[in-house]
Amino acid sequence: MRRSLFAFLLVAFAALWSAPAHADPTADLIKMGTAFSAVHSFHADITTAEGRHMGIDYILPDKFHASMDKGMEVIYIGSDVWMKMGSNWMKPPVQGMMSPMKAEFDNARMGGLHGDVAKNYTITDEGSATVNGTATHKYHVVDKRDGHTVDMFIGPGHLPVQIQTPGDKGLSTITYSEYDSVPDITAPM
Repeated sequence: MRRSLFAFLLVAFAALWSAPAHADPTADLIKMGTAFSAVHSFHADITTAEGRHMGIDYILPDKFHASMDKGMEVIYIGSDVWMKMGSNWMKPPVQGMMSPMKAEFDNARMGGLHGDVAKNYTITDEGSATVNGTATHKYHVVDKRDGHTVDMFIGPGHLPVQIQTPGDKGLSTITYSEYDSVPDITAPM
């Protein structure tokens, strides 16, 4: 599960940085990448094809709070990690275990995951769409190298509202909100 979620996040963020919007879909998604890189915090609700759910608050440069189904939570601040299972928080003896996920967020933020967008992706403008009451513009992105597809819904300020990734087990979705308004994440103990 962790591996598939990590792969899903990696692909989703990679697509974020390598996609475009209306008149020129590639240029539009590049604008989205630029707008997203200027964001200091955001919330993401993730639903996997397997039906798992996770809410993530991310505050740059180094604060991350994930709430997963079944009551598990993880807080990552700098190199410190806390985990909650049930009602008790603990600081695991092995710290830095969230570093790979944080590295992928940082990588995506820097826009360096896939290089030349026009060369690596076919981006199709799919027109207007509404996601949870928000007017968006939909783009269908196909990776020319492996055929992987992602549907991106870009909203106000050129920011992503939702990303949908089809897979063998169904559709995985990331829905973004609370841009630059996530409350501070503090150590739980």
